[in-house]
Amino acid sequence: MKHPKLVLLGATALGVGAAAVGAYRSTHPKGATGSLSVDPGRARRPLADDLFDLPGDVIDHEIPTPDGGSVHVIEKGEGRPLVLLHGITLRADVWAPQFHQLTDRYRVIAVDLRGHGTSRAGSTGFGIPRLADDLATVLTELDLHHAVIVGHSMGGMTAMQFCGDHPDVLAERVDGLVFVATRAHQVLPPYVDRGARRLVAQGQSLVDGGRALPSRATVTTRAARLAFGDRPSKRAVQIVAEMGQAMTPESLVPSLSGLIEHDAREALKATRTPSLVIVGTRDLLTPVPSASHLAHLLPDAELVVLPKAGHQLMQERPDELAELLDGFVARIEA
Repeated sequence: MKHPKLVLLGATALGVGAAAVGAYRSTHPKGATGSLSVDPGRARRPLADDLFDLPGDVIDHEIPTPDGGSVHVIEKGEGRPLVLLHGITLRADVWAPQFHQLTDRYRVIAVDLRGHGTSRAGSTGFGIPRLADDLATVLTELDLHHAVIVGHSMGGMTAMQFCGDHPDVLAERVDGLVFVATRAHQVLPPYVDRGARRLVAQGQSLVDGGRALPSRATVTTRAARLAFGDRPSKRAVQIVAEMGQAMTPESLVPSLSGLIEHDAREALKATRTPSLVIVGTRDLLTPVPSASHLAHLLPDAELVVLPKAGHQLMQERPDELAELLDGFVARIEA
């Protein structure tokens, strides 16, 4: 028998289940913006569609993991490494705008997290701790030093877990942490969490039994638009929808389960690495109060709030993100 409620899994993956949307609307808290601010009054230029396509000269790597899996990585440029980690249901190429805008001064490296893109899970399966292990493997195998890790949504949670699980690698190879549209714990509010866990368990039961999940195509398309703020590029919304539809249930369901279990509060309190937290006022999944809480947990962090921006900041506000990254790197080097 089919489970109609499981069509909500795709929307839940992007954090825009109907109940969550109503609960997570928030406004800019007074005094929340840090010193690395951008001009909120300036006119934003329209984004060309080709900004969302990767340059043709990126370099691909397939990095084996200790548990028998592999991590697909793309890179371009020279200089200080920027390691970019995407959110759930996305892929490394969601960072295409940053490959156009930042590779003239940084070595930009984007990772397909396991179960996403062409990266494969090994024997230890899925979950945020496994992603943190993969991040440590990438930093070590590429022999990166003075890196800045930029984690979006689940990618930010991966970076948090990495700080707690691999402090030696953090200290040796990472100079800064940038958390983009992410949260420290409680991915869903309590009254949504129980239902989400039930849906994920039902989905896992279907996958384990060799049965297909109900089609998520229309849900994912709607969810993709809700992941954006004011006047997004239609091309960017389409890309997010296509990425969500392409993810296999065998990877999606256990990845969702790991996301729900995320809690990095203790790891963040112990992290002395300079950090930057960025959030949009129209982010429905990781709203401003969650970002503010994250920034307060970190001993050395600044918070920047982007008016009218949603969850997909790398696609919505690439110009502002580039400015903020340059300012953050200048702070580190100073």
